[in-house]
This record gives sequence, C-alpha cells and structure tokens, in this order.
Amino acid sequence: MNKKIRSGKLGFIWNRWVFRKNTIPYLIGLLLIISSAFHSEELRSQDLLFTQKYANPTNFNPSMAGVYDALYRITVQHRTQWNSVLNHPYKSYGLSGDARLEIGRDRNQMDAFSIGLIFLSDKVDRFDFSMTQISLAGAFHKNLGGEHTNYLSAGLSLGMRQQNINYENLRFQDMFDGTSDFTFNTSEILPENNFSYPDLNLGITFSHRQRNGIRFNAGASILHVLRPDLSFYQNEDNPAYTGEDEYLINRNFIGHASVETEVFPRFWLSPRAVASFHGPHHSLFFGTGSRLLISDSRASFLHFGLFGRVTNRLDEYKFRDLALLMGFEIEGIRLGLSYDLSLDDLRHYSQRQGIFELSITIMGEYTNENDLCPQF
Repeated sequence: MNKKIRSGKLGFIWNRWVFRKNTIPYLIGLLLIISSAFHSEELRSQDLLFTQKYANPTNFNPSMAGVYDALYRITVQHRTQWNSVLNHPYKSYGLSGDARLEIGRDRNQMDAFSIGLIFLSDKVDRFDFSMTQISLAGAFHKNLGGEHTNYLSAGLSLGMRQQNINYENLRFQDMFDGTSDFTFNTSEILPENNFSYPDLNLGITFSHRQRNGIRFNAGASILHVLRPDLSFYQNEDNPAYTGEDEYLINRNFIGHASVETEVFPRFWLSPRAVASFHGPHHSLFFGTGSRLLISDSRASFLHFGLFGRVTNRLDEYKFRDLALLMGFEIEGIRLGLSYDLSLDDLRHYSQRQGIFELSITIMGEYTNENDLCPQF
C-alpha cells in the first residue's frame, strides 16, 4: 500500500512513503523529527526538555549558575523516551559543570561570581538525526544584605548548536525497486546535512533564605535571544528548490519559582513551578518535591517528588503528563530517577510510552542547609 505524505514546511520534502511492516518504526521516527527539528509553526516551541529541571537549572536560566552554597556542581543527565515503540528510542543527554567564587571578607556581605560549561545533545538513532550544543555560562550574584540572606543574580550563556542528519538512513518512494527494497537513488533535493549557529540566553534570579530555614527562589529568562535560523535549506542555491529557506526559532520566555520549608522535624517540602511561553506554545510544569533526613553525620537524604505538566494544543489547555521522582543524597552526591507518564498515551495507545530520566550530581564542599534552590 502506498500513502502520500506532503509537508512544504519540512526541512526536506517527503513526497511518498511506502508502508511495510518494518516501516512503522520509520514513520514514528519521522514524526519525532517533525516534532523536534524542521519546518512548521509548532516546531518553533521545541526545546530540549528535562523533568529534573533543578538538577541543572542553568539549562533554563543561566543566572542559576552558582546558586548554591558550594564550590562547584557537576551534573550528568540522561533521558530516554518512546522506548516501548522504537527499537532506537529518542535520547537526550546533558553534562554540565559550574563553579562559584565568593568575593569579600565578611561572609554575610559577600558577592559571588559563577562560571559554567554546558553540553546538551538530542538524538533520534533511527535517522541519525541529532542536535548538539555547547555553551559557556556566567553569572553575578549580588548580596542585598539585610536580616536574612538575599541575592539578586544576573547571568547569560552563549554557545554554538549543531544540527545533523544522515540521509543514508532515509527512504523515498522513487528509491523503491518495485519489489521489496529501496535500491534506487532519489531525485529529492536534499541540502547540506549539518550546520551550526550561535545561541544566546539571558536570565535573572532572586534568592531568599530566612533564618528559620524557609527558602524562596524566583526568576525569569529569555532563551534564543538571537532567534537563529534552523532551516537546513538556509544556504540552498539549487534553482529547482522552491520551498522555504528560512526558519527563525521563537524566543522562549520562562518564569519559575520555588519554596522550601521544614514541615516536620527532618522532613522538608519544596513546591515549585516553571512556566514556558515559546511562541504559540505554552507549558506549565508544577508540583512538589520533598526530602527526608536519614543521617545527620553523613548528610544523607531521601528525595521524593510528584509533578505534572499542562500544555496548550489548538488553543486548548490540557493536563498532559504526570512525573514521579525518587532520589538519594549523601555528602553532596545526588542520584535522581524520574518516570514521566503521558496521560494522552493512556487514553490512545495500548503501550504505555513512558519516559525515564536519570541524573547524577556532585557538589564540592556542599552545605545543604544553606542551599538556595531545589535539588532536582
């Protein structure tokens, strides 16, 4: 059976698709690519997404680099989705490190500088489609003084992104030999399969810690300030190509807030929310984390969390995802595991297409009692 697929806004034109049993994973992979890299208005609100946002908050707000009471922080994150549908699932990776340098003699009046390095990667193995980013982040934390601890932070991150796809793993109808394989060359106009562009993010954060232990953190950021061109066709000079050759990503405006307080002896609650306004697409991630002190001598905690995500689709807001978090912390080393359950998938699919995420964080000379934001 032949089915025709057209999309004039795709990074390259898919004219026809030959369906066979083993092409279903290709189709699902194609849909993943469409939802993460190429040409449509909806695509302009796609950013790399992690559930354990505060494991590396510099990803969504560069001024959060160094918002902790430690010398440095190193975080590794790995996220896998569509594992039950694809043999080669969609994968996201994050590796970051930042360091804090305090300035001044009076500890209660010290300002601080922070600098960090961020590496991010998204990949669809079926098509060898990937996005890789490396950025340098910097922040300044001004101590506002007063009876309690107050900091106003401003930061930026500047980096390069590269997008790449391997055309050898793609199949078009004019490649079909009429029997059972794709052996012919395609006549599709395919641009260069990789390109790079700069990306700039800005952010501010206010952090407050009272003497009774209550902590408050709130901030705002703008991602993709330069609105880079994401089109693979931006340098296409083939006169036969008549499609779009420019695709500017929308800026992503993010606001976030969190509070942590000890509700019982040795037990803390940390409600938080992160809102994103990325072009026509909006999302609200909210919920609460908690931590239970196991051992004072080794500063060990158990972490638990329950979160939800609301997004809009065709001007309709719906509760889309539910996320569960478990974590363990000992002497500044944290291990977090979360599972996202798509509520849409439960209604429409027989296979539950959950998302697993793992994070490992190492804090240098860490004092958790003086931390200024959530840990996961």
